[in-house]
Amino acid sequence: MIEKDFVTEGLKRTRIDEYLEKELDRAGYGGMEIQVTPLGTMVVVYAERPGMVIGRGGKTVRAITQNLKNN
Repeated sequence: MIEKDFVTEGLKRTRIDEYLEKELDRAGYGGMEIQVTPLGTMVVVYAERPGMVIGRGGKTVRAITQNLKNN
């Protein structure tokens, strides 16, 4: 059963990475880290141009966050 959890987590991380790579291509996407804490899950995104990831007034990062929560 533990092997199945590892495979599921790996697939989930890969899907998130592919989604972020597609969405943040113009921002120079360089990778991501997922940290699970008792308070929630934190996704750290590495990019050449973080301003494009955040967007004007945080609009882009909020849209990406909502999309990741829903899917």
